[in-house]
Amino acid sequence: MNSITQQLADFVARTGYDDLPEPVVREAKLVILDSTGCALAGRAVDKGRISVELARRLGGTCESSIIGTGDLASSANAAFATGELITALDFDAIVPPAIHVSPFVLPPAMALGESRGISGKELIVAVVLGHEISSRVASGLSGTSKFVRSASGEGVLERLPVHGYSANAFGSAASAGKVLGLDSGRMANCFGIAGYNAPVQAGTQRNHSGTDSMIKWASAGWTARMGTTAALLAESGYTGDVTVLDGDYSFWRFAGSEEWRPQDVIRNLGQEWHILKMHYKRYPCCGVIIPSLELFIAIMNENRLDSGEIREVKVWLDPAGGMPLWQNRQIDNEVQAQFSVAYNFAVAAHRIAPGVEWQAPVTMHDPEIRRFMDKVSAAVHPDYQRPALKPPAWPRAAVTVVAGDAVYTRESSGSFTPGQEPVAGNDATKERFLVDKFKRNASGVLAEAQTDEALRCILALEEVQDIRSLARKLSPGPGTAPRT
Repeated sequence: MNSITQQLADFVARTGYDDLPEPVVREAKLVILDSTGCALAGRAVDKGRISVELARRLGGTCESSIIGTGDLASSANAAFATGELITALDFDAIVPPAIHVSPFVLPPAMALGESRGISGKELIVAVVLGHEISSRVASGLSGTSKFVRSASGEGVLERLPVHGYSANAFGSAASAGKVLGLDSGRMANCFGIAGYNAPVQAGTQRNHSGTDSMIKWASAGWTARMGTTAALLAESGYTGDVTVLDGDYSFWRFAGSEEWRPQDVIRNLGQEWHILKMHYKRYPCCGVIIPSLELFIAIMNENRLDSGEIREVKVWLDPAGGMPLWQNRQIDNEVQAQFSVAYNFAVAAHRIAPGVEWQAPVTMHDPEIRRFMDKVSAAVHPDYQRPALKPPAWPRAAVTVVAGDAVYTRESSGSFTPGQEPVAGNDATKERFLVDKFKRNASGVLAEAQTDEALRCILALEEVQDIRSLARKLSPGPGTAPRT
């Protein structure tokens, strides 16, 4: 039996477009649509602007586009900028158990793919495999929390001391290596290089410190740049540790995981596809907030409430919501805006269209928004500490709104809300939602006609012979005043 590392390398090397089921191909195109739209919108905030300027400064061979700019840089530097742009607004899709994956794995495929002139089909395959490898490695690691038995015999939710986004190093390397056509041996070396350069698992430190740093839990751009570099090194004959996922002292151990479940990593490999678990965001904020935010918006819409009528909002949500960053009420930058429960409820209460406007300075400093935040309180949902030895269905949320003399309450549990998976199972509705989201995100960066061209190109990506044509469509044309 081959090692886990080699089995994954073999899988990536041998999988082609014809091996992908039609729903997987369709989902990959939607992920690309959503992610590139988020990247275009990311130009509007400091995290995006700074990253674009650094990529310009670092430059290199003019071979790959810095998305939304019309500028070219080396593949590694373009991948860096694109990764940071996609995640800048916290508007990108999530896929459990790895959660944020696309900003880490899509940029290497796009940057290297443009430099090599690959086809749309080849890009689709690389994107699918990048998401698959990230998700599978993450599925073998311990997550963010577990239930343990307390002294009284009840189940108690315990937050694990180490978690983060290190698994995405392998997805980034997989997407890059697939574009370069690495054989299974070089792909294993690519994984070995990437694993040794994976980001540390900084999630717990970030949550507890309440830092509003732009790097969040890890820099998606930095990891995307690393995956690009790992693949180029492996292509050139540079070797890595081809046992990086195998044994008692392998990646899981130095990533700080409490356990390693290799059987989960390879279970039904090539038969079950993790990209089909993708959830798309309606709102540019942390996913922890979205289930309760959806309930609040439903209450407002069903009862035709105006922000001025509301006297109090009580929110119960995921345990992360009790940590400092989610409780923060000082909103001076986009990261604070993305994670503050009170702020996002205030913005939603004023019916501001979801998009870059949620994190615009004029919104963050609006006195009406600030006053409404004082009406909002947030606490951990009590059912997260139920006497059970397994986690409750995620997400679990509840909201109570007091408006005048009326009290409205709604609660959800057991599945994702429409805000994260628009009308589950209805592909046409999901596509319409993502098309509209892309148009909003591209507004102010691309001209309307160019936006429509980009949409058509992505939704028919399997027909594109050279993705350089897509890269051109995602760069501002004459007469367009891009966000700066």
